[in-house]
Amino acid sequence: MSEREETMVVAFQGEPGAYSEQAVHEHCGPETRTRPCRTFTEIFESIHNGQATHGMLPVENSLAGMIAPAYDLLIDHDLRVQAEVIVKVEHYLMAPAGTQLKDVKRALSHPQALAQCEQSLRRLRIQPVEHYDTAGAARDLAANPQPGTAAIASRLAAETYNLEVLAQHIEDQPFNYTRFFLLGKTDPPRQDPSKTSIIFTTRHIPGALHAILGELADRGINLTKIESRPRRNRPWHYRFFVDFEGHESDENVQVAMLGILKHSSFLQVLGSYPMARPIDN
Repeated sequence: MSEREETMVVAFQGEPGAYSEQAVHEHCGPETRTRPCRTFTEIFESIHNGQATHGMLPVENSLAGMIAPAYDLLIDHDLRVQAEVIVKVEHYLMAPAGTQLKDVKRALSHPQALAQCEQSLRRLRIQPVEHYDTAGAARDLAANPQPGTAAIASRLAAETYNLEVLAQHIEDQPFNYTRFFLLGKTDPPRQDPSKTSIIFTTRHIPGALHAILGELADRGINLTKIESRPRRNRPWHYRFFVDFEGHESDENVQVAMLGILKHSSFLQVLGSYPMARPIDN
């Protein structure tokens, strides 16, 4: 175990074996200590009260889009993005030892996972049964086996709860990825290529958003993502979440940020961090 793995404790939402814990293992190392949390809010609280040094927060899915509650919490808490982590979501059908695939009539999992496996379940003539969590379904099935019942979760969940994999890669869409932010209290060492994430609000005047985005375009900065979320204290006004290539210490980024600050009514920098490796399609 490396010194980093020994000192890190990474909070994640879900039960042990969740895809978020898989993200921790893939990015930080398989021996990294983790702390399961019931909610996204608990991830942030665990870091602030010292129960965890970092948090692994899902922020976007390639099929379902933005995970809005995660971005709302990023506004409320002063944590820095230390890395982005992209995990391929691969669903596995699993059951207690001795179960045969032909005998499975029901599959427990989170509604989103069931929806992502709808065609496969129909082909296998398996009835979907909703559960609050993918890894939680695997855990509960292992603790209380039921004839003809399986769970859909990650391979890590199957390993965690000693369940046998009956079918693998049963997701209907092969290009299903979830993007995570690794959060911490400090900025990470610079590692290029870098990406920067910011939140801003505009003044309620014509051309306000155009002017802000022009600050990036005029300096050759590539915009990689833009999303909007309603402001909770001002109906029909919006916060914008933007990712772009480059580091906040770069001269052109610093000039652009000054321009954005001039045109915006609020600006928050979530951090500059190493860019995840491109997805190989």
